[in-house]
Parts: sequence; structure tokens; C-alpha cells
Amino acid sequence: MNDDIIMWAQALEDYARDWDATFENRPDYFTQEFWYLLVGCMIANWRGRPMTISAACQAMKSGSNRTREERIKRAVDDGFLVKERTADDGRATIIKPTPMLEERMRAHLERTLAAVRAGLS
Repeated sequence: MNDDIIMWAQALEDYARDWDATFENRPDYFTQEFWYLLVGCMIANWRGRPMTISAACQAMKSGSNRTREERIKRAVDDGFLVKERTADDGRATIIKPTPMLEERMRAHLERTLAAVRAGLS
């Protein structure tokens, strides 16, 4: 097997382990179920266009609408996301990352980016 592929597979495994540690190894924050929600909300917010509840549900790749909404509720209840009414008309609800989520995710992304860069050099 190509050494680069082995290194990349190890980097991805390390990334997943770091994700788990970022969320205190809680079994209810599986990467696949929460990656699209949490990272999607952060990127949208960083770009100045926070996601609506509907857009966040559409961004997730698995689960019924009810399951997706329950994930959002869990992330809100656990202090990772906040819901806010839009300023325009107040009818739509957007979700934004909390400072706690931003701090954890920035640290996670910085650690894993540094590990991949170190592996490539």
C-alpha cells in the first residue's frame, strides 16, 4: 500500500479521535451526525449568513426531519448552538455557534490541521 495513503488514513483516524475528545467522548455527538450541523453553522456564521433551522436540517445527511431537529435541540441544550429570531421580520429562526463551540472547534481544527501538515512535511 502507498505510504501516503496510509499516512492519510491515519490522519483521518486521528481527526475522528480528536473530534471525540473535543466533545468529551460523549457517545451522542457522533461525527457523521453532528459534523454537517456544527461545522455548517460555524462556517455560515463566519460568512455572515447564519443558517436557518430549515437550512441546518437540510445540511445534515441522515435522519428524519424530527431526528435532525432533535440534534439541533440537543446542541442548543448542551450550549453549542443558540437559536435567534431574524432581525428582518422576526419570523425565521436562525442558529449560531456559541463561544464555547467556536473555541472547541477552532482548537480541534487547528490541532488536526497541524497534524496533517506535520505528516505531509
